[in-house]
Amino acid sequence: MSSSYHPQTDGQTERLNQCLETYLRCAVHSCPTKWSQWLSQAQYWYNTSFHSALGKTPYEVLFARKADHFGVTDLGQSTVPDVHSWL
Repeated sequence: MSSSYHPQTDGQTERLNQCLETYLRCAVHSCPTKWSQWLSQAQYWYNTSFHSALGKTPYEVLFARKADHFGVTDLGQSTVPDVHSWL
């Protein structure tokens, strides 16, 4: 149990905040005043990254399947060479 305004009592919350801060710091380096626009990307990143405590991603634990990559369903078809290599 943790009390309000004292997140240091909850190690999991502290770890999430640390990861989120690092991600946002990297993502908004060029335009720091627009950090709020990156929150949905940060949420997706966190929920689709592997967690050693779970042995899976949080998305897989919650929905029992792997997450789609931004709605892209066919991961091999692209006419743009850079996108094809990224996929």
